[in-house]
Amino acid sequence: MRVKTESRRLAYIESAGRLFVDRGFSSVSMDMIAADVGGSKVTLYNYFASKEELFEAFVVEAGRSAVERLIDVPVDGRNIEKTLTKLGLEFLRLITTPNVVALDRLIISEARRLPDLARIFYENGPKRTIEALIRVFDELLANSAIRPVDSTTLALHFKALCESSILERQLWCVERQPNEIRLKKAVASAVSAFLHGYANP
Repeated sequence: MRVKTESRRLAYIESAGRLFVDRGFSSVSMDMIAADVGGSKVTLYNYFASKEELFEAFVVEAGRSAVERLIDVPVDGRNIEKTLTKLGLEFLRLITTPNVVALDRLIISEARRLPDLARIFYENGPKRTIEALIRVFDELLANSAIRPVDSTTLALHFKALCESSILERQLWCVERQPNEIRLKKAVASAVSAFLHGYANP
């Protein structure tokens, strides 16, 4: 894809995301998105066949770089604490990204009326995140670094420990995006609790 064409595509995604978050998915039309970018609806439809497809692209772009870093976390079976600390930090950096938090709020408000929208979000956001966590625990289990427990259970428990003192406070606007010191403190606590419960003697 030519640079100019990709730039235009990203402009539509950025505009749509901002409008979705500010006004709600149902209140935004393809006409509004096209007008916001300064183009025609016909041109917009050349990039995206529907508003749902545009929303899916926004979900993917919102956490793309952070999800990629999470997927690429190296696994050291001889140093489980180092591995989990890196994993926890990348996870928290992802879920505390302003665009991702805004998406969480949007889906919470729209899910009951628009279940298909919630499904698109889950498939392209939370599901990919959980799968990245499971991959790490599969490798740690293969190295006998932790007790033999289902890797999905391990991933969900670790996820809950990491986000327990962070996510809800941000979702409810009690706390702004936490800095690295705050994230490292939360991860250190999560890793300590996790190892206490699951590390092999």
